[in-house]
Amino acid sequence: MDEKKLLPVNEYRHIKHNIGNGRPTILAFGMSHCYSCKVMSHVFARILEEHPEFQIYAIDGQKERHISRDIYKLKEMPTQIFFDADGNEVFRHTGAYKKPVAEIILKKWGFV
Repeated sequence: MDEKKLLPVNEYRHIKHNIGNGRPTILAFGMSHCYSCKVMSHVFARILEEHPEFQIYAIDGQKERHISRDIYKLKEMPTQIFFDADGNEVFRHTGAYKKPVAEIILKKWGFV
């Protein structure tokens, strides 16, 4: 797993201004020691290689637990939160899924 490309982890304070900036956004919360979180990070890294215009950000849900727990009310990792172009949460998913499923979700919520 480690040899595969992963999304770079961002600090929430550096990317929160992108939510609602006219483009759909995904926050992918995970933890560095979580296998399913790494799987999702790899899936999103592959999607970003194909669609660099997408706004998909990895957030360390453990290091930034005040964000994951208090703001987004997360209880499990990995969790992905999808926002529309106006910054409204339109979908959230807990757990991992494969790239074809992610692509269906991206299409449904206006990414492609």
